[in-house]
Amino acid sequence: MANTTFTGPVRSEGGFQVVSKNSTTGAYTTVANTASTGIVTNKYVKHVGFATGVTVNTTAGDSPTIGEFTQPANTIITDIKIFCDVAPIIGEGDIGYEVGTSSSGAQIVAAQTDEILDAGTTVVVHNVTVTALVLQTQDGTTAPASVQYTDTERTIFCNITNTVDATTAGSFTFIIEYVQIA
Repeated sequence: MANTTFTGPVRSEGGFQVVSKNSTTGAYTTVANTASTGIVTNKYVKHVGFATGVTVNTTAGDSPTIGEFTQPANTIITDIKIFCDVAPIIGEGDIGYEVGTSSSGAQIVAAQTDEILDAGTTVVVHNVTVTALVLQTQDGTTAPASVQYTDTERTIFCNITNTVDATTAGSFTFIIEYVQIA
């Protein structure tokens, strides 16, 4: 195999592999893979996904536009943040959230009814809310599988909740960090 230096763009329809060669055996080992989509696909690389356009309901309750994120197979969600893109305006009340494996579920992030706004009327644009992932039992006789992990692709639902009517729905983006582990 020759060493080549490229000065222009390099194209590949099937992706790229970074390899190392064992000086004794001559065997090649893949160090990193880059899929044709541009995503590095080897283990333990942090990725970021988004669920955008999640709004506050004009009547109290769940968002009319629950965000969806497709969690890839063999990944674990490590963090979720909520970014305020457009400020919602409500009568004095609460704005919260939940993240789950169903449209009103809270399996990934437990329902927090007033963590974004507590007895207020608006959320400042560019506000970032840091969520807490649901933790599994750590000291049981048999530890359960983490709800943040999936071995098959699945849809994660990101919901904004409010306790009073909104005059301006606003818009939020859920920022989901995950790691490929297999």
